[in-house]
Amino acid sequence: MTYKGVAKGKIIELEQPLPYSEGQAVSVSVEALHPERQPGSAAAILKAMRSLPGLNPDDVDELEQQIRQGRLPAREEGEFGENETDNRR
Repeated sequence: MTYKGVAKGKIIELEQPLPYSEGQAVSVSVEALHPERQPGSAAAILKAMRSLPGLNPDDVDELEQQIRQGRLPAREEGEFGENETDNRR
């Protein structure tokens, strides 16, 4: 039989109950299930870093140009109509 669960220190919490009575001695064999799929795991981070897309220099130039064109001018006036550079009350 194969069961899935989560390791918590010396305890493994299974997704489904075992078909044995409470206190029954059992033999357990453990292996990690897809450690590379665990978000934030070292394996997942390394996999993401190694699979970065190849970038075409022309695409990078076009993206940088689009970013420059999309910039908005800075406002001196705050949300409430006050000059944000003047902190006096």
